[in-house]
Amino acid sequence: MPGFDRINSLHLMVGSFQAVLAYGLYEAAEQAVWPATHAAAFIPLFMLMLFFPFAFYCASQALTVRRWLISFAIALLAAAVGLYQGLTVSGLASNGAVLQADWSPSNLEDYLMPALILGLALFLLLPALALYQRGARVTHARWMQALQQNAQLLMQAALVLGLFWAVLMSASALFGLIGLEFLQELIERSWFSIPLSVLVFSHGVSLAVRHHGVSDYLSDRAGRLCGWLFPLAVLLSVGFVLSWLMQGVGTLLATGHAANLLLWFVTLNLLLLILSVQAGDGPRSSRRWFGWVMLAGALSLLPMVAVAGYALGLRVEQYGLTPARIWAIFVNLVLAVMVLGYLLHALRVVSSPGSPWLRITSGYAAALVVLGILLMLGGPLDPRRISVGSQMARLAEPELDNAALVRFLARDGGRFGTVALLQLAKQTGEPGSAVAVRAALARDALERTDGSSGEALLAIVEGLPVFPADVALPQGLQEKLVDYPVLAGCSADLTARNACLIWQLQLSDHGPVQYLLLKRNAASGPHPVLWRLSADGKWGQGGSIDLQGDCDTEQLGAAQLFDAVVAGQVEQVPKPNRDLVVNGKRIHTVLWEQFDCD
Repeated sequence: MPGFDRINSLHLMVGSFQAVLAYGLYEAAEQAVWPATHAAAFIPLFMLMLFFPFAFYCASQALTVRRWLISFAIALLAAAVGLYQGLTVSGLASNGAVLQADWSPSNLEDYLMPALILGLALFLLLPALALYQRGARVTHARWMQALQQNAQLLMQAALVLGLFWAVLMSASALFGLIGLEFLQELIERSWFSIPLSVLVFSHGVSLAVRHHGVSDYLSDRAGRLCGWLFPLAVLLSVGFVLSWLMQGVGTLLATGHAANLLLWFVTLNLLLLILSVQAGDGPRSSRRWFGWVMLAGALSLLPMVAVAGYALGLRVEQYGLTPARIWAIFVNLVLAVMVLGYLLHALRVVSSPGSPWLRITSGYAAALVVLGILLMLGGPLDPRRISVGSQMARLAEPELDNAALVRFLARDGGRFGTVALLQLAKQTGEPGSAVAVRAALARDALERTDGSSGEALLAIVEGLPVFPADVALPQGLQEKLVDYPVLAGCSADLTARNACLIWQLQLSDHGPVQYLLLKRNAASGPHPVLWRLSADGKWGQGGSIDLQGDCDTEQLGAAQLFDAVVAGQVEQVPKPNRDLVVNGKRIHTVLWEQFDCD
């Protein structure tokens, strides 16, 4: 079968390229090969590895030469987006400059979520590029059919891959029963499992392309099932909106996550509607009845989109913009366009046969999604840059949570957040003022080198002073503290501003020995944690020290406790409240009233 050989060879050629690049990236990450593991190199290569085959698979409607050109163009676009993302991941301060952090491919959130979002845009764009021919327009029907075929193609290939590994793992378990471990050992080898998985997936794609009748059948059946589910969804959405007439929307908005749930429900309704319309081939009377159902659904979805937008506006007004809220606003805008378009389509269906609003709405919504995602991931409308500017504009608000602001800048702001932290760290203010606390928090955040190697962090732990002086830190606790975030930026110099120490103490006569990692400049944040050895021989957190106290007098800070531990001026006294004993079993009591400070 020449057709089979040609189709299969093309897909295996593309799959081989992806397999080599995927295995190379994995090994580079495992061996920490620089510069391959630098964000500005790794993320573009990851995007290239992912989207060159993706484009080739989803452009199967195009002629071979045009299909290759589309694949190369999409790969370059994805690599450019990856380069921008790699250049704008979080940095750290060094001599007043912002440098690339000691980034690691283990920071999956830096490239997996952008890849998923970019994949959605390219999934919508590729069929239009593949179907476009000189002098011919891409019809809505052909574009929607290509979208469904591509979705079925990818799902069938994933199913083939899943079944392949199910067979392989089952065979490995069977051989293991008779003492033959060669297959399990082979599966655990990355040079075997990674390329093989990619090649099996590419072969699954070639099978789906050759037997596209299966995809057409599944699309038709899915559409008919959605035609049954959509009226049910409309009934529920109408009932939900009518309930607002009785109790208002205050209860809904008070949940704090109303926008997410509303946008998800609207998206699900629109997906059911689109699939139902695509499969609609009944008589005219049935289409007219479905038009009334569509009209009711669109009328119920409009207030949901409006309330979701209002809820997002309230959150932005209270807490400022974040990347998640910017993406939610974008989704809300796209859904509003779609709901309005489908409302016009439903009005035309119930009044007269034939309506262009369905294809017009789908086309404009898809163009808005593709353009918006490329602008937001490619730089001009970067949500991180916009949200950092929004958060910095809130500095004058008296009720601003400084710790939350600094956490956002360090965790979600990327390079833009690091620049903002540098600005905050340079500010000066009266001791105890909001400006001084914010500057201390920013300096502390800039000192956290989360990408440091395990050996370097272990060396920090081993070099920290331990009190009392004759105490040796257990090896198991050293290894546990390496993963503790407070360790980042610690100095063994007891006179330094960021000095840290480890303090051994025993808070009860017959209780376990506990250890406390104390940082002098811990301006705010979580209370210092007590570490203890559990009954199963594992080190874990067994409590904390509350530095805020229970009195109205001046609170004791981390610096005062730090200096007292160094000077040996800390003593232990029993708590004034008593526990209860019932039949030999102790019941602990906690008193909420403040203790006498005298």
